[in-house]
Amino acid sequence: MRRTKYSKIVTLFLLLVCAALLFSSCSSKEDQRFPVAGDAASMPTQNLVTQVTQAPQTSNADETIDFDSGDYDPASEEGLMDDAPLEDVPPAQTVFVATVFTEPSPVPTVNSIYAGATPVILDPIDKPTPTPAPPIVFGEFVTYDATRQGLSFSAPAGWLEDDTQQDSYTITNPDLRVDWQASLTVSAITVNSDYSQSELAKEVKNVLSNWKGQFATFSPTNTATRTLLDKTGVYADFTATTRDGIRVGGRVHAVSVNKRLYIVELTWPRDYQEQYKDNVYKQFRHSVKITK
Repeated sequence: MRRTKYSKIVTLFLLLVCAALLFSSCSSKEDQRFPVAGDAASMPTQNLVTQVTQAPQTSNADETIDFDSGDYDPASEEGLMDDAPLEDVPPAQTVFVATVFTEPSPVPTVNSIYAGATPVILDPIDKPTPTPAPPIVFGEFVTYDATRQGLSFSAPAGWLEDDTQQDSYTITNPDLRVDWQASLTVSAITVNSDYSQSELAKEVKNVLSNWKGQFATFSPTNTATRTLLDKTGVYADFTATTRDGIRVGGRVHAVSVNKRLYIVELTWPRDYQEQYKDNVYKQFRHSVKITK
């Protein structure tokens, strides 16, 4: 009976020791916390979760930027909010966004002075080459008599003559296959005395001014000197475009001989500028003669 009582005491003692050891083991461990959606403090740093701060969007409808204005500085876009006072920035909101780890793409380097600049479209390298003008053949040169002007000269055969004007005589290329019909006009005016070079230059500019009024665009060269009728004369060239887009070129040459002012006006299709200078004008200049 005594042994049975003693065994119960031993068994109770062992149970107390085991309970004490179990309680001591549980109390030595830290409490575990489990992540709760929206609780930033509970999110483990090892998880694939990124904390993102989003500022509330504000409207800038009243602050319109004119990018085409010459006063706009594209470099002003760099660090646009660097100097904004903190109190003017609305409180941020914290959200969590899952992050996918991928190889980052390299960020292109942009010079800040070009930031926001409008790109300029360049002509493509394969832009079709304009069709070259067909070759021109002047054929035979014949003598034309400007009786009222007291002149004769050589020019391409078959050009149409117009001697209805008292002071001028004109021949025109009848070929309608070219968008501008070339013409050559000679004028002769009696003056009180032979003109100086400055006076001849003034006459050339006056003729150029008359031509300018017939075109949509007009660009004359400076005046220069060149002999005509064995005297020093003054001439100038011009390029022009009609209102229909036809490109034209021309030359005005003036000289004064024996109290007579002679003015030559030659126009041509601009695609054939060199051909008219090297053939028609050159032939006229070396063949023109005073007949009376």
